[in-house]
Amino acid sequence: MTTGGEAEEALGALGREEAARSAAFLREALPETPEAMRDLAADLITTTLSTVGKDFSESPRTLAEIKAYADAMADMFCAYLRSLGKR
Repeated sequence: MTTGGEAEEALGALGREEAARSAAFLREALPETPEAMRDLAADLITTTLSTVGKDFSESPRTLAEIKAYADAMADMFCAYLRSLGKR
């Protein structure tokens, strides 16, 4: 059984791993974009996915609704990343 401190430490490690993966992805996707802008993008994307995912998952959805929502989110994130690459 884990203690509260161990659980927090594990969650912190997962958060650091996720941040490292996001940073690596954005460095590769947007090599000419300043690091500060990539960091902001990573935070915005992660926060959006987490918040929208929590809200979306609180109601039953059909497979068609899930697919439509996922496709729309993907389009939105792709457009955002393209816009960052042009700055």
